[in-house]
Amino acid sequence: MARQTRLPRRIKFVYGLGDWGTAASTTARNAFWFFFLTSVVGLDAAIAGTIFLVGRLWDGINDPLIGMLSDRVQTRWGRRRPFLLFAAIPFGLTFALMFTAPPFTERWAIVLYFVAVFLAFDSLYTMINVPYSALTPELTDDYDERSNLSGWRIGVSILASLITGGLFKVMAESVFAPQFGGVPEGLRAGYSLAALLWGVTMMIPYFILFKVIREPEREVDRDPIRPIQTFKEVFSNRPFRLAALIYLLSFATVDVVLLIFVRFLIDYVRVTPGFDNLLLAVVLGLAFVTMPLTVRMMNLYGKRRTYIASMGFLAVMLLIISQVPPGGQNLILIAAVFAGLGYGAANAIPWAIVADVIEVDELKTGKRREGVFYGYLVFFRKLAAGLATFGVGQVLSATGYISSTQGSVFVDQPESALLAMRFFVGVVPAIMLFLAILAAWRYPLDREMFNDIQRQLEVRRQTESAG
Repeated sequence: MARQTRLPRRIKFVYGLGDWGTAASTTARNAFWFFFLTSVVGLDAAIAGTIFLVGRLWDGINDPLIGMLSDRVQTRWGRRRPFLLFAAIPFGLTFALMFTAPPFTERWAIVLYFVAVFLAFDSLYTMINVPYSALTPELTDDYDERSNLSGWRIGVSILASLITGGLFKVMAESVFAPQFGGVPEGLRAGYSLAALLWGVTMMIPYFILFKVIREPEREVDRDPIRPIQTFKEVFSNRPFRLAALIYLLSFATVDVVLLIFVRFLIDYVRVTPGFDNLLLAVVLGLAFVTMPLTVRMMNLYGKRRTYIASMGFLAVMLLIISQVPPGGQNLILIAAVFAGLGYGAANAIPWAIVADVIEVDELKTGKRREGVFYGYLVFFRKLAAGLATFGVGQVLSATGYISSTQGSVFVDQPESALLAMRFFVGVVPAIMLFLAILAAWRYPLDREMFNDIQRQLEVRRQTESAG
């Protein structure tokens, strides 16, 4: 099947569904797993941050390798979809295990358990997300249609984040936990059941996507896997280097804020119970309903200009949120409404930007290597989360951050820890977004250059076909 320039809405919708599982798991992992480890299991913040970092070391091998394999797999179902079919069920089950406290009490054994579970989950996440992401440039070769496809994908992604951010902790602590006794036993059981429920919902979209989406016919990459040579070729692509930097900084910003936001609201702003879930729902809800506007702006003004304007706006909003005084939950709600506008753009535009670098590589090498490029991107996505969690965990531990096993109960943190929380909500994200804006300013691929590359590729294909 040849690639379609314009895709039917049904295909866009089904493709978008594929981001439900990865987005829901990413939101739960980034917003609540650090919280779960330090406020339910009771691990020290530095140890919890180190668990994340260990997984990121494995990703340096795991993510690009899966990308290379997905470029070389040859089945009657295509190159990408078999990964989605066979990884779906274990992906959901290992997510549930991440929020299941082990039955033993030795601290070292608990740490080893969470490291092992995290590595298993993370590997299956890669087996899902790399082939799925690589479908974007395969399904359409149109500059604006890729923006639309990314919009559908991120729309579902934000909806998954909205539901997860608004309900996951509520289900765990207020619905399931009371059925199993007091704290901490009931709290741990509540998180385990909530994660199992979410894990089941994460499996289903990949079976739908496998059934409905048809991959275009491609010549399978038959070259031997040469990781070092491939690495050099990938990073000799200047647009990819800049796009990867934009991608890394954007998601590192999101991860830092999500990581500390719940405890920032509870321990610093001292919001009323349940307000933290409401605020997350507001931010994500605004990001969801404004996604068509983000796509429209990309189509009108280009991806690069839209990104620069959106990230500048988001940086200002985060700085304002970090300056809200204790007790100012109404002020923070107003600022969060505006932050939601930038949050959606921070998630959608980097994916749309990256999709266009594939043709630059094809023009230079003659190969279609979507899997390789998206393998590195998934690595950068998880590297951002790992570095963010490790860094935040180390700083919080050094500033006297107090862990607990009481869940969302207010903790009287030392002033140094509260200052660190404000720093991670406002100053650090603003710096990273400023650097991302600089990278976007230098990013060379606009609509005109992309279309020129497409014309050159079409001439080459016609020449090769005639020969």
